[in-house]
Amino acid sequence: MERYKIIREIGDGTCGNVFMAYNVETNEIVAVKKMKRKFFQWEECVSLREVKALQKLIHPNIVKLKEVTMENHELFFIFEHMECNLYDVIRERQVAFSEGDIRNFMVQILQGLAYMHNNGYFHRDLKPENLLVTNGIVKIADFGLAREVSSSPPYTDYVSTRWYRAPEVLLQSSAYTPAIDMWAVGAILAELFTLSPLFPGESETDQLYKICTVLGTPDCTVWPEGMNLPRSSSFKFFQIPPRNLWEFIPNASLEAIDLIQRLCSWDPRRRPTAEQALQHPFFNVCNWVPRPVHDASHTKTNEPKAHPKLELNLWDFSTEPDDCFLDLTLSLKPSFPGTGNSTILRI
Repeated sequence: MERYKIIREIGDGTCGNVFMAYNVETNEIVAVKKMKRKFFQWEECVSLREVKALQKLIHPNIVKLKEVTMENHELFFIFEHMECNLYDVIRERQVAFSEGDIRNFMVQILQGLAYMHNNGYFHRDLKPENLLVTNGIVKIADFGLAREVSSSPPYTDYVSTRWYRAPEVLLQSSAYTPAIDMWAVGAILAELFTLSPLFPGESETDQLYKICTVLGTPDCTVWPEGMNLPRSSSFKFFQIPPRNLWEFIPNASLEAIDLIQRLCSWDPRRRPTAEQALQHPFFNVCNWVPRPVHDASHTKTNEPKAHPKLELNLWDFSTEPDDCFLDLTLSLKPSFPGTGNSTILRI
């Protein structure tokens, strides 16, 4: 670590502290994550899931691990430096993002996630704080809870920050899938529109209640498997009908509302994969689609009128051969276009 000069602390997490630093040999700015636990064998360092995942996952939308070094039983990860995280961007925002800005963020998140899932890992802790941003580039970070898709259950139920935790995890499923990452993506997408979390629960029970106030209380027709999970009896405490997402996200387009609804499906099997989500019409329209005229909550805009072309998209996310459904989405496209012994792993 003598090659790195600490500038200041930029983060404090459960497993480690993160510092901005620079390489005294190259003057490169980096991020240094110092793990809180002590390590006594190099083998236990390189066998960490976070190290194994980041050695394998090399993608423009996944933060780059540059090296791992151990000194005096302390473990350090050296990462590329990013300016801030998406939480900071949202918190400092004074006006709503344009849908184009949101689409740009989401494309990058989903591309990184699709690559991760296709290469055998799911993140399990997606949230705005773990999405790093520099000059509009978004990268997924903090793989401390990442797990191999092929690993065998049971899985721990204490994963992901509560506001972005999928209902199957809240209900203590021991065999959840990468679909938990897709639920988090849906919650993040909604937050980018409203600049506030969609499901801000204060406890696990309150988290379920907050979800029900938006999506309605599920039953056997909505989520059969969910009714048999260990904590499914919680639903007896609140029976709430579903609400229209427009009430919570009034500035979102029809396509955005549809994508959020699909990603935040009670049944994880009905959520699109990252690859499927990238094919959603939300990413294939050039202009905002207005609500129907009869919608009283519609806000008029001063945007110039365009001569639209009508495009009909056939959209099918079902992965079950006996449970297919077909949705029709009508979109409008405008016609215009330190000291001591040290060991280093270079990556």
